Amino acid sequence: MKVSANGASIHYAVDGHGPWLTLAHPLGADLTVWDDLVPDLAARFRVLRYDSRGHGGSDVPRGPYTIKQLAADATALLSSLEIPRTHFVGISMGGAVAQQVALDAPERIASLALIDTTAGYDDADAKVFLERAAKAREQGMKALADGTLERWLGERFRKRHPEQAERIRALVAHARPEGFAASCEALAAFDVRTRLAEIDVPTLVLVGENDPSTPPAVARRLADGIADARLEIVPDAAHLSIVEQKQFVTNALATFLQGAASNV
Repeated sequence: MKVSANGASIHYAVDGHGPWLTLAHPLGADLTVWDDLVPDLAARFRVLRYDSRGHGGSDVPRGPYTIKQLAADATALLSSLEIPRTHFVGISMGGAVAQQVALDAPERIASLALIDTTAGYDDADAKVFLERAAKAREQGMKALADGTLERWLGERFRKRHPEQAERIRALVAHARPEGFAASCEALAAFDVRTRLAEIDVPTLVLVGENDPSTPPAVARRLADGIADARLEIVPDAAHLSIVEQKQFVTNALATFLQGAASNV
């Protein structure tokens, strides 16, 4: 299904019944990255997944984008679907979007779950994102797929679950180069580290024990910046912990959301 939101056509899917729960995917992926978690979550919640601008079945306008723009897309999607308030779960880029929505439209957010993400990047990391943007535009996404897979999934998981690993590699390889590049530019400029204290909703921060992109030390600073945020380390997981440790993450989310459900 698609709706027009903030000047772009946004592709989305809805599953289940109950309080609204919105899931935002990482850079270079789409809403299918959540497939394994949806059945359990949809047993208790009405789960909204969507493809971020530049990804999946959504429009791919020319970049650069900004995280503020992507957050406005998410808020406009909620308005189009007449969703007044939602629990919001974001991983990696989706976690950046989740933080921005909580800052720009706090009345729409009942709780936050921020997975393998950060509140801002240092200059060296921002430079890497700009280099990836240039590579995507010049060489296409296949040139970035293997490196992304190595950061996202640990070597042991890739060897034990080759079909899952190939699904994720193919997801990145078939991503839209311009959408990926424009979103890299958004992440390079993203920084809300000085505003975290403004977030005033129940917040869970999850991070893979072996996440090389946003390691536990980064997640700890994120959790420390948000009042009463809870940090949980996902054991034996790299950056895409929702795939590598699906059951652990699902259980952690279910426990957290059950406590936060009274906010909707």
